[in-house]
Amino acid sequence: MPPATEELPHRARVVPFRWSYCGVVNVVLLPVRITIWIGVWVFALVATLAYSYLRSIPGADALYRAATKASSYILLRSAGFRVRIVGAALADDLARTTKNRHAVVANHIAVYDPWTLMCAVGPVAFVARQGLFDVPVVGRVLEAMGAVGVDRRATASPGGGGARREISERLSGDAEVRWPLLIFPEGATTTGRGLAAFRSGAFAPRAPVLPVVISYTCQSGFDLSYTDNQSTASAVLWHFVRSLLERGKTIDVRVLEPLRPTPLMRTDAATYAGAVRAAMLDAMPGARDWHDWDNRRMRDAWYGADAASKD
Repeated sequence: MPPATEELPHRARVVPFRWSYCGVVNVVLLPVRITIWIGVWVFALVATLAYSYLRSIPGADALYRAATKASSYILLRSAGFRVRIVGAALADDLARTTKNRHAVVANHIAVYDPWTLMCAVGPVAFVARQGLFDVPVVGRVLEAMGAVGVDRRATASPGGGGARREISERLSGDAEVRWPLLIFPEGATTTGRGLAAFRSGAFAPRAPVLPVVISYTCQSGFDLSYTDNQSTASAVLWHFVRSLLERGKTIDVRVLEPLRPTPLMRTDAATYAGAVRAAMLDAMPGARDWHDWDNRRMRDAWYGADAASKD
């Protein structure tokens, strides 16, 4: 018997849209919220580019960190999310200890994840799909923050190897590091009701890891995840608009105790990745263990014959 729909990591829960799920305030404020989103995006671009030129000025790091956390919170609140964060102090303590030479490791669910994490831990350097660097605004921000580009279609190519080398140098090299590196080790978005298999490459440098667990809930049961409910451009747009209209939305962020590799983990990145994954699963009550769903299987299930051509 095939698994139930809600047990598939890439299969969104279907909840038909009803106007009763939307508050009158949400409908009235829709254009205002979209305007705020655009404004925050512009502010983030200007602030990030300005910081890239002025970061040598004393106090620039602290100012940019505060601006990033505040703007991320405003963006999420403007979308109607209630944001609850537990363990933010752990992120601050680890940043001081490692001087930001550590990785923030989180589950990946929705397009809101980066802002959710920056709201909790401050600025981060992204490991992003190479294709995102071609997006006008997003690409410039990623470059200014020193993001690492990964081409999923060529993980074995020099480009893929280069990304791994850059990750290793970022976490264990001698160059100055201003912000921790954000890694989504599942390599793809899921529904958030469990964890898929982790890629071990990000754990190869054996740097300290700050695990973070994200979950989204919506009063109507609407699935906020970026999964197979958004297979076309029109579906992506409608999903975004509906997420603004829905009421009773909450984001829970739980920052877990930092992890450092044991002697055994130092010789086996997969063991280190497994330990981090186990800690995150323990912090997700009722979560499903999709250990047999790696990135390739999820992409094949989502895209089918087109999986190889997707970045």
